[in-house]
Amino acid sequence: MCSQTPAAFNVFRYFRSRRLVLRPQARTAADVLLWRNKKTSAVASALRIEINRALAVLHDIAAGRDVKKFLTVIAGLWILSIIGSWCNFLTLFYIAFVLLHSVPVSYEKYENQVDSFSEKAWIEIKQQYAVFEAKVLSKIPKGPLKEKKKD
Repeated sequence: MCSQTPAAFNVFRYFRSRRLVLRPQARTAADVLLWRNKKTSAVASALRIEINRALAVLHDIAAGRDVKKFLTVIAGLWILSIIGSWCNFLTLFYIAFVLLHSVPVSYEKYENQVDSFSEKAWIEIKQQYAVFEAKVLSKIPKGPLKEKKKD
């Protein structure tokens, strides 16, 4: 008897689905779940694409293909570890929350001064990077990149 119950249930579901094909006006909870499943699959697919794109960028950074981006990430992580050693995670989370809500308001209020200061700072950073590249990065030997094997 127990083995026949799932088979009978499947037969019941089959005839019910055939009835819905003949009368498309009738919507059941299964139809709504199927529609939600399609939307969920679309969202999951889009999220998968974005995660793969982010992982590809992280892989390029970790591989050191772009030296400038690699050094920027290393410096950012180093600064984050220094700040993290001063306080715990909840304090860092609170500081980030406050900054994310206060910096845009401050920028809107003082936009012209911030823009002029950031232009001057960017010019100075580019000059310092040019000196760093001339003295350090130009002395690092670069060998030919190996091509990936294609099967």
